[in-house]
Amino acid sequence: MANLQHIRRRIKSVKNIQKITNAMDMIARSRFNAAREALLSNLPYVAKTKEIMRRVMTQMRGQEYEHPFIKTRADLIAEQQEGAGKFLFIVIASDKGLAGSFSSNVFKEAHDTIEYDGTGENTSLDDDGDDENFHKKNFDALKGIKPAGKRTPKQQRQMTATGSIAKASQKGGGGTSSGFSEVREYHDADYIDGIELITVGRKATTHFRQRGYNIIKSYHGISERPQYKYAKEITDLVMERFASGEIIDVTLIYTRFKSAISCVPDDVTLLPIVTDDYAKASATLKEEYIYEPDAVTLLDKFMPRRIATRIYGAMLHSAASELSSRMNAMSNATDNAQELVGRLNLFYNKVRQAGITNEINEIVGGANALE
Repeated sequence: MANLQHIRRRIKSVKNIQKITNAMDMIARSRFNAAREALLSNLPYVAKTKEIMRRVMTQMRGQEYEHPFIKTRADLIAEQQEGAGKFLFIVIASDKGLAGSFSSNVFKEAHDTIEYDGTGENTSLDDDGDDENFHKKNFDALKGIKPAGKRTPKQQRQMTATGSIAKASQKGGGGTSSGFSEVREYHDADYIDGIELITVGRKATTHFRQRGYNIIKSYHGISERPQYKYAKEITDLVMERFASGEIIDVTLIYTRFKSAISCVPDDVTLLPIVTDDYAKASATLKEEYIYEPDAVTLLDKFMPRRIATRIYGAMLHSAASELSSRMNAMSNATDNAQELVGRLNLFYNKVRQAGITNEINEIVGGANALE
């Protein structure tokens, strides 16, 4: 029979844990409201920068202009098949745990993006990999309004020549054909040598460092409270390495916030900007603007801000997703603790009742023995 003192200690322990999870739930809830407001405030700015970028790029179509950050799809595929440089991934996760499957979902998306590659065509209409009304729909969804319509499939990345595939093509093993896809060896040193990472959050740094990836920069302590200066710092580093030719592709991996109960890991390509993605956009934009200074100068000045805005927006999405995940996890933990306390109390009463019944039986048995 279970010891009553042991059950009382267990009940007390569960109640103490319940107090902790309830406090963490309230803290996450208060921080979540601030993170959601910051995200809502940033969405119109992100939408406007996207619109400016699309208009400038659309006007530049057909002009003889070379830019290190802008490529056609044919040039991009040829460059990747030649193995001209490394691939850089920016992974945004959390600094702390107790947020359910938030970090693990980001890592799964990161490994799927890094280790599984193909040559599918980009199905997006713009440089974000989303349809042109995404920001408006996401803004409405955050306010509790049901979005109208569905998202287009996310941007399919074109990683065909990093690591072992690049070496095979250089040795005469043949290039990759259209539609080819390969699952890379998880601990393939040659493949990992072609990958560089920038991590945001201690969980991301620890996860990828233990698996042998080359982390060139890491940021800790900012996952819940992102700041624009860190996004600007990452942008400067990325653009410098891309301009020097050390890397040929930059991908941002983060968790997109949709609602308090729905957060989806996603990846978008930051660089290079593929001009082919603006072909359909040019047909929908009717107005033509005269830029002062010219569109090329404007693009040179505006592109760093656009990339920094996208990284900062991803940080805000990740912060809201992390806090909502922690809020839901702690709320569930509090409810589970309450349920466990109820079961333990019932068990305690049964054991206590059984003990009383045994004592009565002993007394009655002793009395009968004296007669």
